[in-house]
Amino acid sequence: MVYILPKNPTRPDYTYVKEYNRILKARRTTPDSSIVMLVPPDLDALCAAHILTTLFGRDDANLRTIPVSGFKNLQDVKDSLLEEKDVSYTRVSDLVPGLFTALLTFAIALQQVRTIILLNIGALLDIAGDEWFEAFPSKVTIHIVDSSRPVDLHNLFGRGGSIEGGMDGPRVVVWDDGHAEKLTKERLAFDAEEFGFDSSSDDEFDDEDEDDATEEDEADDYEEDEDGSRKRRRSGSDDGRQARRRRKRHEGDSLARQEAREQRRKHQQVLSNYYSSGAHHGQSAAGVVYILASELGYADNDVLWLAILGLTHQYLAASITRDQYEAYHTIFSNEVGRLNPPVTTASKGFGDDAGVRPSTELRFPLLRKWNLYDAMYHSGYVANKLAVWQEIGISKLNRLLTKMGLSQKQAQQSFMYMNSELRESLPDQLDNIGAESGLIELSYPSFTKSYGNEMQRTSAADVLAGVGALLEAAKGVRLTVEVEGGRGGGELFGGERIWDLRKQTGRGKDGVVHRNSDHGQTSRSGNGQAEGGDVEESEVTGEQMFDGQPVSVHNFWTAFDALGNNTSLLRQSLPLAIAIQKAIVRQGCEILGKKRIQFFPEFRFVKINEGPDLATFAHPMTLTRLVLWLIEATRDRIPLIHAQRLVTGKGRKSYPYVIACHNPSRRAYIVVGVTGAPEIGEVRKK
Repeated sequence: MVYILPKNPTRPDYTYVKEYNRILKARRTTPDSSIVMLVPPDLDALCAAHILTTLFGRDDANLRTIPVSGFKNLQDVKDSLLEEKDVSYTRVSDLVPGLFTALLTFAIALQQVRTIILLNIGALLDIAGDEWFEAFPSKVTIHIVDSSRPVDLHNLFGRGGSIEGGMDGPRVVVWDDGHAEKLTKERLAFDAEEFGFDSSSDDEFDDEDEDDATEEDEADDYEEDEDGSRKRRRSGSDDGRQARRRRKRHEGDSLARQEAREQRRKHQQVLSNYYSSGAHHGQSAAGVVYILASELGYADNDVLWLAILGLTHQYLAASITRDQYEAYHTIFSNEVGRLNPPVTTASKGFGDDAGVRPSTELRFPLLRKWNLYDAMYHSGYVANKLAVWQEIGISKLNRLLTKMGLSQKQAQQSFMYMNSELRESLPDQLDNIGAESGLIELSYPSFTKSYGNEMQRTSAADVLAGVGALLEAAKGVRLTVEVEGGRGGGELFGGERIWDLRKQTGRGKDGVVHRNSDHGQTSRSGNGQAEGGDVEESEVTGEQMFDGQPVSVHNFWTAFDALGNNTSLLRQSLPLAIAIQKAIVRQGCEILGKKRIQFFPEFRFVKINEGPDLATFAHPMTLTRLVLWLIEATRDRIPLIHAQRLVTGKGRKSYPYVIACHNPSRRAYIVVGVTGAPEIGEVRKK
């Protein structure tokens, strides 16, 4: 097990580029399906998967991408891959005898998995342990590209081959961002515990001491005559000397054992502190893979945009601090300037400027695709300052808009069709007038991208909202979405209608999505036919199924397509994102308005048993977004810090929020816990 860095002067063979080339070298000996990529339903992981698909596609290497949702599913996928290995090497002999058996076995073996890539999953597990990938052949290497921390130390420092060993060298390779280099104490403790101690060493030490003492005592009981013969020594004065010798020897041994036990206790404490420090995040997986693309000379606007999306997702999901975000944002700003020419008068026209540009984004969700009033009302930050779940809070919002010189009609007009002067002056007005209501730090630096004539310039946050909506509810949830140009008219008058992926994406009669080529390099595992049937419930597992595959898998590939060249799908996903944001705020206001937050000594608890949006929150990602909205909305209203700890000075410990939502179809609860930070832009380890 090893870890690699973007650049490594001290160990030049342990770099991203070197390892990528080793993957390609291994693939050339097994040209078909030798690289498997396991991707969870995580937006950062999806962006990283897209970048890797592009890189391997440019080097003519096929990928087999398999969606995995959680550790249980990862276990099932692992067993399935292991079964493929057994078929190749074992079961062929039962089917075809003789020389043909050997030839067929060799042919199938050429299609064996040689590389497994885990994106944002696996860092917390002992991947090479017997519970996971230990049973795989030694030639299979598992690569971990995961922003989660802490990383299991077996993955970083365990014994399992080295890069110098060739293709059968390292079992696990962790693509590190510099985090492992700082784990000096943890590495010493791990090495001592893993390779320097034995659980029975003290007992063995005692047994050896007793044996040595017996032999020495027996030797002291005899003396030699002049002729060399031995005879038993007389007892008397010699007894005291022997007793003192034994006592001195035992005291020295006891001190050595005591020091060894104390040292071991310190090592165990270091490891315990490391693993119990709480979950947090390092550089995004998409950011790590972008560094590889840049080193290979494959970086372009599309790859850069995916890396920006991965970073933005971390920030909006409260996985990294504002300082971390701004540090990475500075790096990407330099990349944007390098890859995009300056804006000229000729390039300002709609559809002419298709590049990535810096922008300043307000903390109002989907503002460019919505209207100012609704975007502010559905913002967790505004909810915290104005308490919009109460009538007085709505009145405050209306007064704020009036002070800004906006009529109700203007505020509820589509933002992109507002008067351009009002739209451009909005940030300055909010800075001046919003401060009276406590609305400070309303903006953050980000980026936008134009999709040419197919789609208006869109912010990174809006793209993430649309793709996330497809990941959560492309199928399996009944939601009402607004029709563009209609507001509040209901489905009867054309203002709203039930979300239907086939109607939204313009699928043909054959049910196939008409989209541009996506490099043609990704082999999809578990991806059945395209749309063409209704959602049904599996009689075996109780899981929702669509066209013979789980709805979660169908949604995964729909979101994957939206991140690629299917701009039509991305454009049509935005009304779904608005519908989900409405459901989140509707449920959040109901929780706060009816005071359904239960206060316990160590956490805050919310239980959702009923309601029109119950099915919407059956997805963990949507439920997590509800928790984040509650944390944001109550940051200044419900203490997130243990008051007694502030008084006694024992440190600032945040209250976690735990929310449980009933899933009637499975007769179970989905539970999500998030630890909120007391200040915006901060992060608490979970």
